[in-house]
Amino acid sequence: MAALVPATDTIAAIATPVGQGAVGIVRLSGAGAVAVADAVFSSKRGKPLSAARTFSICYGWIVKDKEAFERAGRTPQASPEMVVDEVVVSLMRSPHSYTREDVVEINSHGGPRVLSVILELLLEKGARVADPGEFTRRAFLNGRLDLAQAEAVLDIIQAKSDLALKNSLTQLSGELSRRMKALRRRMVDVLADIEARLDFSEEELSFAPDAAARAALTGILDELKHLLEGSFCGRIIREGLKVVIYGRPNAGKSSLLNALLKTERAIVTAIAGTTRDTIEECVSIKGLAVCFVDTAGILEAHGEIERLALERTRKAIDTCGLLLFVLDGSMPLGREDERLLSQLGPSIKVVGVVNKSDLPAGADRGKMKALLGARPLVEVSALKGDGMTRLEEEILKAVFHDPGLMSADVLVSNVRHIGILKDAAASLERSIDSLQKGLSPEFAAADLRRAADGLGELTGEVFREDVLDVIFSKFCIGK
Repeated sequence: MAALVPATDTIAAIATPVGQGAVGIVRLSGAGAVAVADAVFSSKRGKPLSAARTFSICYGWIVKDKEAFERAGRTPQASPEMVVDEVVVSLMRSPHSYTREDVVEINSHGGPRVLSVILELLLEKGARVADPGEFTRRAFLNGRLDLAQAEAVLDIIQAKSDLALKNSLTQLSGELSRRMKALRRRMVDVLADIEARLDFSEEELSFAPDAAARAALTGILDELKHLLEGSFCGRIIREGLKVVIYGRPNAGKSSLLNALLKTERAIVTAIAGTTRDTIEECVSIKGLAVCFVDTAGILEAHGEIERLALERTRKAIDTCGLLLFVLDGSMPLGREDERLLSQLGPSIKVVGVVNKSDLPAGADRGKMKALLGARPLVEVSALKGDGMTRLEEEILKAVFHDPGLMSADVLVSNVRHIGILKDAAASLERSIDSLQKGLSPEFAAADLRRAADGLGELTGEVFREDVLDVIFSKFCIGK
């Protein structure tokens, strides 16, 4: 396990997005944060920042030359050329801060030049520019957050929907970490017993039988598998669901997109083949971010434009989480419908949509059901908005087979976490198999140790510097 090495220098960064805004924040953290900020901040009351209490807010100015400014009377009117901006400064002393170090936040006006000048002054006084994610990295290294919680911070920042935000907040609260640490403790208990057999094999001591170890490990394995079963839904909640709208020309795909978005996003005409390019728009359905992709209804390309359109359609299908196969309910089924459906791979989730229910039925519903097989079939009128609520329900049902997953206490959503759980489950299975076959306890112990270390890597109880570098490089500077 790598050692936790607290940082000793002071870092600074602009913590608000680039661009104009009403308020901007420059953040400092480290043992010298107060002294560095004090060197450029002149309080209205004349008190140094070092005399302020923790969790206090001080009003004053950021100045280029503090001594000259205060000699001139400590007013912007007396020496306007020295004033950078009128600010309020927040102070949070160690260990009661985000990083468990002294943290100072300078709240100024949100102009990019103002923020840049403030940062430049802080760097002149001894701070250095923070690396991406370094504030959160320090929070991890100083024991304020474990690694899974630190990653949840980034997920909160990047959350695309209410469900994604809720799941990220649950992980930030430590719920996933508590579950992982409890499972790891159970693994370590079994591992300790197995290793005791190896260390004291020649002594007359009693140990738990292999059957008890297998039962304990099987219970842990079942819990890991349950978490992995929900990880598909967890990733969709985190990343959003991509839904491709697919079907023959003039089936009403663009009208369906507009109905789902509740806005006129796509051009709709009676001319078949109006849509030549994919159109993507996102909405929220019951808290889930859903990105709909309207595709060109082209079977074969007869020109460069159609070839590119067909290529984009196929690429969208290959990367989607769900496909809405649109049929024209006012027209008989055609060979085009059958050919389009036959081109879909068996792994693609499909919901059939019979459009134009407001028109007289021209298609045999029995044939439509036979064409789609066990896949769900929903009748809608994209023009009038009929059936859209049911379609939204079917979209969610096609992805979340168990409705309870959307409100589960813990949903694993991070790709790194999913990989670790898969590797840990595989190692546990090998360990159980070794015990089942009566092999030397060394084999079971090696695989069990690997599984326990994996869960330790998830929470940061076991970590490597290169892994931390990758994780925190994804953060913005200032967080």
